[in-house]
Amino acid sequence: MKMKRAAAFALAAAIMFSFSACKIGGSKGANKTINYSLSAEPATLDPQIATDEASITVVQALFEGLTRLDANLTPQPGVASSWEHNSGSTQFTFHLRPDAKWSSKKYGPVTADDFVYAFQRALDPKTGSVTCTQMYCIKNAKAIHDGKLPVSSLGVKASDAKTLVVVLESSCPDFPKLTAQCVYMPCNKKFFQETAGHYGLETNHLLGNGPFRIDGAYGWEHGKYINLARSSTYIGKAAPKPSAVDFSIGTVNQSNSVSTLKNQTVDAAPISSSQADSAKSIGCTLASVQDTTLILCFNTKSSAFNSQNVRCAFAKAINRSAVMSHLPGNSAAANSILLPDTMVDGRKYSDISGGPFYLKENAKEACRLYSSAGGNVSATVLCQDDSSVKLMLNEMITSWNSRFSNYFNMKPLSLNSLQSQVKSGSYDAAIIPIKPSDNRPDNLLSIFTGNSSNNPSQFKDAYYDSLLSNAQSKSGKDAAASYAAAEKYLNDQAVIYPLCYEKSFYAVAKGVSGIIFRPYGGGPDFINAIKG
Repeated sequence: MKMKRAAAFALAAAIMFSFSACKIGGSKGANKTINYSLSAEPATLDPQIATDEASITVVQALFEGLTRLDANLTPQPGVASSWEHNSGSTQFTFHLRPDAKWSSKKYGPVTADDFVYAFQRALDPKTGSVTCTQMYCIKNAKAIHDGKLPVSSLGVKASDAKTLVVVLESSCPDFPKLTAQCVYMPCNKKFFQETAGHYGLETNHLLGNGPFRIDGAYGWEHGKYINLARSSTYIGKAAPKPSAVDFSIGTVNQSNSVSTLKNQTVDAAPISSSQADSAKSIGCTLASVQDTTLILCFNTKSSAFNSQNVRCAFAKAINRSAVMSHLPGNSAAANSILLPDTMVDGRKYSDISGGPFYLKENAKEACRLYSSAGGNVSATVLCQDDSSVKLMLNEMITSWNSRFSNYFNMKPLSLNSLQSQVKSGSYDAAIIPIKPSDNRPDNLLSIFTGNSSNNPSQFKDAYYDSLLSNAQSKSGKDAAASYAAAEKYLNDQAVIYPLCYEKSFYAVAKGVSGIIFRPYGGGPDFINAIKG
C-alpha cells in the first residue's frame, strides 16, 4: 500500500506543479503524511448530516465550503474568492472561484447551484439533518425545516453559475464564518441522486471538492482506516501542505495517547489536562479549545429528584464559593450553561441575554424546601474520577450533609462509564460535561427537550419545549431574550446547575505544526500541517 502510494504521489506531484493556482512551494516539512487516529468510525461522510467528530474531521478534509476558518477562527476565502454584504448585513453575495472543481471531472466545476441544492437539502425535513439549525438565520429556513414552506422558498439563489446570493432573516455580520461549517458545504445534485441513498457511506459514493480525496478504491476500510491523498483538482486560497493524511480508527485512547505520540504512531492526539506535562516532556506542543460546560445534572425521573422542590433545595444549598475554589486547571467559572462564545445572529448571547440564571445560594430557603418535600432523600452523585471534580463535589456533599442532616454519597467513575450510566438513566445526580456541536444557543438547550434522545436529565416539560420553539422562530435580540427565558426556566426548575467552562486539549508531536483545532466537535484541520 505504501509503495503504491509513493508511486502515485510521484505522478501526482508532477501533475500538481502544472497548476499555478495550487503551486506547492518549498515549505520545509511539507509534502509528508500526517497520521491521526479517529476515536471511532465516521457515521457518514455526508456533510449535510454529519454530526460526530470523526465524521466532521474527515468531511472537513474532503469538502470545502464558501469559507474556511484560519487559526483565529476568522473566515478566509474557500470556494468563494470574495464576498460582500448590504448595509444591514441581511444579504450576502459570494463570488465563487471560476476554477473550483469537483474531485471527478465527470461532474465539472463547483457552481452556485451546488450550494443552493446543498442548503435546500439540509433544511428539507426528509433529509433528517440535525445540524441544519445553524442555517436558521437564512430567510424561511426554519419554516422549511418545520414543513411549513417548500425548499424553493429558501432565501438563497444562484444569480449565475459563480454567484451565490443569500438573504437572511435579520442582520448577521458573522454569516461568512457560519458557511465554513459542514452543513453549508456544496452537494452536486446529479451525483447525489446517482448514489441512490448511499451518499457518503462508501468511497464510490463520495464526491468532494476539498483539499484531499480518499486514496484510491482501497483507501477506506471500515473500522480500520481512512487514507487521504492530496487532491489534484483542488483550487483554494493555498494548496494543502501535507501530501497525505492517514486516519487510523480507534487506535488511540486517553490511556495511550502520549505513548503513541512518543513513538510517532500519530502526529497529534487529544489528551486530558493531567497529561499535559507528560506530553510536554517528550517535546509536544499543546493546543486547546474551550468547548465544554461542566454541570451538575439532576435526573428528574429519579425517586430522589423527581420533585422540583428537592432539586431546588439541593441547588440553593450549594456553597458556590467553596465549590469554585477547586476549579479544574485551565477552566473558568460558568455563569451559564452556554459557552461564552455562544452567538445569536452574529452577536454574543451573553452580551444581550442578561443573567446569570443559576439558583443563588440560600441556606434557609434550601432547608425549607427540603422539609416541605418530606426531608428524607437518599442519593448518590456520580462524577468523573478527577481530583478537582471530586473536590468540587465533596464541597457540595458537605453542604448537603450539614444542611439537611443526612448523608449523601459520591461515586467517581471513568468518563466512559459516567457517560454510559447517565445515558441509561440509572442515576440520581451527576457532574457531567456537556459539549455542543455548534455555537447557537438551541444546539445545547435542545438537549433538554422532551423529544431529545440525548437528554441526560430525563426532563420532559411542554412549557420548556414551547419556550425553545418560540426562540427558534425569532431573530436578533428577540431570539436572545427567548433563549434566555428558556435557560432561566431550566435553572428555575433546578434541572441543571452550571459549574465551569472547560477546554479540550490536544498534543501535537515534536516537529509537527500547522494543525488547527476547531471547537464544538469540529475536529482538526490538516490543510496547513507541516511535519519537520
